[in-house]
Amino acid sequence: MTNLSFNNSRYTATGNRQQISSGLDKVDKIEILSKIRPIFFQHFEQAVDDCCMRIDLEFGLQLGKHRERLSKEQYIKLLEYVRSVRREIKQNYLAKVHRLFDDQKTIDSRSGELNFFNVSLTGDEAVKENHAINLIIRQCERACYEELIGLNKQFAFRRGKQTIADSQNPIFPEQLIRALAEAVRSLKLNTDGRIAIYKAFEVNVFKHLGFIYSELMRRCDGATTAPLADVAQAKEQHGSVPSLLPLHRAVAEREDLAGTSSEQPSAEFRLMQKKLELWRLAHFPSVYDVMSAAGNIFYEPLEIKNALQVLQLANDGSNREEKKQPLKRRLLKKLEELSFSIDSRVLARHDEDMLDLAALIFNEIEQDKLLPDAVKTALLQLEIPLAAASVGKYSVFTSRDSAVRQLLDDLFAAGMFLNNDESDDQLIRERIAGAVKRITKDSGFELSGWATEAGEFSNYMNKQKQRSQRIEENARQFMIDKQVVASNRKIVATVIENSIKGKKLPAAIAEFLRDVWSRVLLDAYTGKDEQPERWEKSVQAMDELIVSVMPPADDQQRKQILKLLPGLIAELRNGLKQISYEKSAQSRFFKELAVWHIILMDKKEAKKTVGDIVSAAPVESEKIIDENSAQAGNLAEGSWVAFSSESGRLWGKLLWKDAAAEAMLFVGKNGAKIFELQDAELAEKLRKGQAAIVKFDTKTITERVFLKLMSL
Repeated sequence: MTNLSFNNSRYTATGNRQQISSGLDKVDKIEILSKIRPIFFQHFEQAVDDCCMRIDLEFGLQLGKHRERLSKEQYIKLLEYVRSVRREIKQNYLAKVHRLFDDQKTIDSRSGELNFFNVSLTGDEAVKENHAINLIIRQCERACYEELIGLNKQFAFRRGKQTIADSQNPIFPEQLIRALAEAVRSLKLNTDGRIAIYKAFEVNVFKHLGFIYSELMRRCDGATTAPLADVAQAKEQHGSVPSLLPLHRAVAEREDLAGTSSEQPSAEFRLMQKKLELWRLAHFPSVYDVMSAAGNIFYEPLEIKNALQVLQLANDGSNREEKKQPLKRRLLKKLEELSFSIDSRVLARHDEDMLDLAALIFNEIEQDKLLPDAVKTALLQLEIPLAAASVGKYSVFTSRDSAVRQLLDDLFAAGMFLNNDESDDQLIRERIAGAVKRITKDSGFELSGWATEAGEFSNYMNKQKQRSQRIEENARQFMIDKQVVASNRKIVATVIENSIKGKKLPAAIAEFLRDVWSRVLLDAYTGKDEQPERWEKSVQAMDELIVSVMPPADDQQRKQILKLLPGLIAELRNGLKQISYEKSAQSRFFKELAVWHIILMDKKEAKKTVGDIVSAAPVESEKIIDENSAQAGNLAEGSWVAFSSESGRLWGKLLWKDAAAEAMLFVGKNGAKIFELQDAELAEKLRKGQAAIVKFDTKTITERVFLKLMSL
C-alpha cells in the first residue's frame, strides 16, 4: 500500500508506528545520533557480516520456487556470482547506512512534498520489488513495535517530549531496508534475485533489530531513562534476576517482564523419570548419577536458562577439559558463579532429569558409527540450546510433535548416507550447518526458534525428497526397460543356440546368426505382440538358412533347397533392411552364400564340403555359493550398502532388483545412479571386503533413546 508524505506529516496505512511530527533541532539530533551510532554498529555490523558470509546459502534458500525455473548449471553459476559479490554487498550496504548518519537526512523517496510531475508508470517487475520491500518493512516494524515505542519514549524523556522523526532516524527499519535496496540495485540480478537478497537480510539481520534497539535503550545514559526505570519497577514486582552478560541482558529483561510460562511435569514425564532412575541403577556408576543435594532451595527456570546462555557463549573451543564434563555439572558450577544468594541451592529433580535426557540423546548421536564426523560435530553443538529450550517445557521429551524433537530428528536423518563427491549431498551438509548455526547463534534458546527452523528445514527436506523420488522413478523405469531388452536378447540367443546345436555349419554362417540375424530376431520379438507373423517369418528364415548350407542327403532334398532359396534370400534381405544392416556387408554375405549354395548343389563338390559342428555358446562360470552370495541374493530393495571407493566410503541404496536376471541398481541419497551390479558381483565385493551391508536403526534418533529407556 502506498504511503504519502507531505513535509513531516505522515499518513500510514499500517497503523503500527508511533509518529511524532515535531522533530528535534539539528544540534540535539546530532548529539543523540553520535551516542547511539557506535552502539548500533557494534551489533549491526556483526549481523551484516554473518549474513554476507553465508549469503550464497541463504540466497539459495530464499530463492524458493524460482529455483525450478533454472537449470542446475544456471543455479550453480548464480550462487557463485552471489558468493563472489558478498564482500561488495557488505561494504556498499554498511557505507550507505553510515552515510545515513553522516548526512542526517532520510533516503526515503516518499518524504518531502509529493511532486506529481515526477510521477511515472512503473513496470510490473518494479511494482513486485517495491511490494516485497514494503512487506519486509511492515513486518519488521510490527515485530519491533514495542522496542520502537520504548526508543521513542527514551528520546522524548531526555529532550522534553521531542524525538527524531521516523523518516529522519537512520536506525529505523524503513531507512535500513531501503538502504539495502539501493546497495543491491547495482548487482547483476533480476527482480527475483534481488528479492531473495532482501529476504536473506530479513531473516539474518532485520529480525535482530529488536534486540539492538533494546541494547540502545539499556546503554544510552544507563538507568536514568524512563523505560529502564519501568524495567526496574517491573523487576521489583517479578523478583530478582541473576547476573547476566551484556549481550543477553536486554533479552532476559524482556523475558523477565513477560514472565516465564513453565509447565508442570506430566504423568508421561514422571513415568520417564522413573525409567531414567532404573537406567541409572543399571549403569551405576556413571556421569548420569544424581548429584548430591546440598540444599533445599531450587534454581528458577530463568536462572537456568541464563546460565545456559553464558555457557553457550563460552562454548568456543576453549576449556576443552571442562567441556568434557556432563552438562548438568558445568551448569551447576556456572549457576553458583552467577548467583549472589547466600543460600545453597540445587537443581530441581525434574530439571536434572531433563538435562540427563538431553545428554543421553547427544551421547547416542556421538556414538553413532554411520553419521559423518562433520555432521556429528555440528549436531553436538545443539546440546546446550536444546537444554535451554526444554527448561520448564518437559513435553519436549514426551511429545512426538515437539518442534525440538522434530528438528533434531530431521537433521540427524538428513545427515545419514551423504556421499562426499555428490554436489546435492554437499548442499544438504551446508543446509544442516546453516540450521545449526542459526539455532546456536540466534533464537535456539526458545521453542519458537526451534519451531521456525523445524518448519523451514522440513520444507527443504520434503523438496529434496520429492526431487530424489522423481530421479529414482526415472532410474527405475530405465532399468525395467533395459532389463526387458536384456531378457528379450536372452530369449533370442536361446532360440538361435537351440536351432544350430549339434549341426555341421560353416563358421561364417554360425557367426552371422549370432551377431547379425540375432538383431533381426530381437527386433521382431520386441514387437511380436503387434506383429506375430514377423517373428515367425524371421525364425523360419533362420531355420531355412541352416538347412540351405548343409550338404543335401539326396536329389530330393537338393530340389527342396533349390525351391526355397528365392524366398529365403528375399526374407533375409527384408530382415537385414529392418535393422539397417550395412549394404556393403550385405553384398559380401550374399556373395559368399551364393558360392556356398553352388558348391552344395554340385554333387561332386558337395561330398568334399563338410561344415564344422557348431560349438555351444560359452558356458557361464560356476557361481560360488557361500554366505556372501546368500546375502547378495536376499538383499531387499531399500537396503543400504557401504562401498569402498578412492574418495572413501560410498553409500548406495538398492533401488531396484530383478531376481530372474540377478541384476541390481544402487543409487545415492539424491536418487542418482551409483552402481549397476549382478548378484555375483556384489557377492564378490562382499567377499573381498569392498562392500558391507549396512544394518541400522530406522527409528528417529530421539525414539531410539526414549524407547530404550521405556523398555526397562
